[in-house]
Amino acid sequence: MTGHHLEVVPLSRQRWVVRYEGDPTPLSESATLTDALSEARIHAKEFGEPVIHVHHLDGRLDLAHVDPDFRAPTPADVKGPHVEP
Repeated sequence: MTGHHLEVVPLSRQRWVVRYEGDPTPLSESATLTDALSEARIHAKEFGEPVIHVHHLDGRLDLAHVDPDFRAPTPADVKGPHVEP
């Protein structure tokens, strides 16, 4: 998770970008909102982003929650033989 919001933003009716909030460089560009949201979900799952901010042409903002493909392991998950120094 980066601390910045992942967002889908319309540049026109036929141009949607996926980017991090405040970053002018898009991660991807698509011709439709559906395609842009698919690209955003792929990126979100890969980088552990839990929410995508979806901006619409009419100014509305929706939140798309992302279910991770897997849970990152924690120290409690690590098991193995104990090694004595």
